Amino acid sequence: MRPKIKKVDTNKRKKMRKNAQKILERQTAMFLDHPKECCVCSTPFERTKKTVQSWQVVTRDQRVRLTCPTCWTKVEEALETLG
Repeated sequence: MRPKIKKVDTNKRKKMRKNAQKILERQTAMFLDHPKECCVCSTPFERTKKTVQSWQVVTRDQRVRLTCPTCWTKVEEALETLG
C-alpha cells in the first residue's frame, strides 16, 4: 500500500512567506524608530548593555513604548491590583 502524497500549494506558500517578511520588516522598522525616553517618567534612554537588557519595549497598534525598570515595576504592581 502506498502512502498518500500531499499536494503542496507553492503559490500559497510564497504569499505566506511574503506576508511574513513584510510584517517582520515593519516591526523591525518600528523598533529602529523607538522613543528615546521612558513613556511614563521621561527618563532618557542611554543605549548601553545594561539598559538594553533592563528596559521594557512594548509594541501595540503600530506604536512602540519604552519603559524604564522603575516605571515597569509600578505598571506591573498596578496590573496585579486590578487583575
